Amino acid sequence: MLACAHHPELGSFAYLRKSALHVIDLASCRDRVVRRGVHGAFEFTSGGRIRIQRFSAAVDTADGRLAASVRATGKGKTAKQTIWVTDRRTGASHPVLSETQYYRRIGPGDTPGPIILLRWSGDDRWIFFTVDPGGSGSIAADGLILRVVSAAGGPMHEIAWSLGSADYMAWCGGKLVLTAGYDRVAVQHKRLLVAAPPAWRAHPLARAPGRAWGSMACAPDGRSVVVQSQPASNDASFFATHWQLWRVGLDGSRRQLTSPPPHYADESPRFSRDGRTIVFVRSRHGRGQVYALRGRRLTGPLLSLGYQLGFYGHQNWWTNADWSLGAPR
Repeated sequence: MLACAHHPELGSFAYLRKSALHVIDLASCRDRVVRRGVHGAFEFTSGGRIRIQRFSAAVDTADGRLAASVRATGKGKTAKQTIWVTDRRTGASHPVLSETQYYRRIGPGDTPGPIILLRWSGDDRWIFFTVDPGGSGSIAADGLILRVVSAAGGPMHEIAWSLGSADYMAWCGGKLVLTAGYDRVAVQHKRLLVAAPPAWRAHPLARAPGRAWGSMACAPDGRSVVVQSQPASNDASFFATHWQLWRVGLDGSRRQLTSPPPHYADESPRFSRDGRTIVFVRSRHGRGQVYALRGRRLTGPLLSLGYQLGFYGHQNWWTNADWSLGAPR
């Protein structure tokens, strides 16, 4: 257990210990259990309360008004899945796009399978999704084609191969910034791309041969992202990473922000709502601690998040934690 240092300017953090949901207030250093038996996602509301998120196959817009869902119809050669959009205020629904579910083989390459909804665009006009060939988890682990379709319906656009993790993409300044590339190893074949409507042609945001890119967060002003990066490698060990944080502008400018000690990795960046503070997790062998970066001042460790295995060098620490001052993800 870390000794708590008072930092009222950093608000509160919520985190899980086994199934107990804790909230630690960095103003008072009071750590309390607010709920037990928690096994799903949770978040701070704008009023500072904790909300347990119920599991849903639908993907909602940020304000909760529109919901995208998948409906299956037919069987055999007529089997298909369709993306539907529902307005929760009026109850009105309309179909957006259908994909066949009939296939004779599974892979290699892009073959039919279940639709996986990923997220909405920040302006609520586009839906990002992918298709998992034959529902094969093994194929999906090495990357799938990220696709997008207008919420009003119309043609589907293929953007790039990606692992599809929520923290591998960010809606930023009216564009999609994404970490793209195949292979489940997080530090291999991973480029930082940007794509914009309506054509959705992806192109490099950071031209840096020899580097791999990972989890990211968009600055509240929509002009840059903070993204983890390191020299590219084919090392498949889960804890062989040495991620650093970089700030990359939508104009292609970039600047290194952190230099972790040897054998440590800086992961899962998150902006404050005012854009002045970045919190992240510095980990070693799967054990993570929260730090804060404000300008050039590094504060921490603030909180231990315990052990997390991750997946071939990728960690998303915010699946089991949240920050009261954090910008929406």
